[in-house]
Amino acid sequence: MQAVELLPRDITVPPMLRDNRGAAVSIRNVTRSFEGNRVLSNLDLDVRPGEFLSIVGKSGCGKSTLLRLIAGLDQPSSGEVRIDDRPATQAGDKLRIMFQEPRLLPWANVADNVAVGLRQGPDPQAVTEALASVQLADKAGVWPALLSGGQRQRAALARALVSHPSLLVLDEPLGALDALTRLTMQNLIRDMHAKAGFTAILVTHDVAEAVALSDRVIVLGQGGILHHVEILRVGPTQRGSAELAAIEAEILDAIFAA
Repeated sequence: MQAVELLPRDITVPPMLRDNRGAAVSIRNVTRSFEGNRVLSNLDLDVRPGEFLSIVGKSGCGKSTLLRLIAGLDQPSSGEVRIDDRPATQAGDKLRIMFQEPRLLPWANVADNVAVGLRQGPDPQAVTEALASVQLADKAGVWPALLSGGQRQRAALARALVSHPSLLVLDEPLGALDALTRLTMQNLIRDMHAKAGFTAILVTHDVAEAVALSDRVIVLGQGGILHHVEILRVGPTQRGSAELAAIEAEILDAIFAA
């Protein structure tokens, strides 16, 4: 386990997310094949409640396939995926997904888009708190077309968190953003996770992003987990530090050796 220090931040976490216990994810002997092509083979993985796990690897290694299985959007050819000891397909409101595209409804304002995440009925206070937590309180009545790319992804994050999920699954949600906006979103996601306590699983091609956000990074390839690094965060450090660079280099070596 590698120890890395990170700067604390002062953000507002909605009351609905405070003291939220993250979900436990259990993957046992999972195989997924497509027309005879085995993408995942007898894979085992446990994700601890409240953990932030990132999945990296070469294109085509099965990252998105694994994420879809965890999210209940696909089912394994064999084996099982369970969330809090229930099948992933039955996770319901425990689980929310963020995609690379914000997928906001163009005919609805920002507040109404966030409210889409509420499956238990209208809750204007929850929407207000979620927007405030991603620094979009002043954009509630604005149409998505008038938002920047970063603002649209913040609205998507608010929509994902408004129902206080126990598990947030992120499928390269920052891939289309410019570098500075991406860093801002990384900080927001990391800090929200640290203070809110939900479990987070991220697929990304960006190793630096994985290291910046995660408690653990796994390298996927050859149908299974080739390497993993745990990161213990114990206080302040800066991006680009020698500690972070060493972890990134270790992960990149594992990816290129696959």
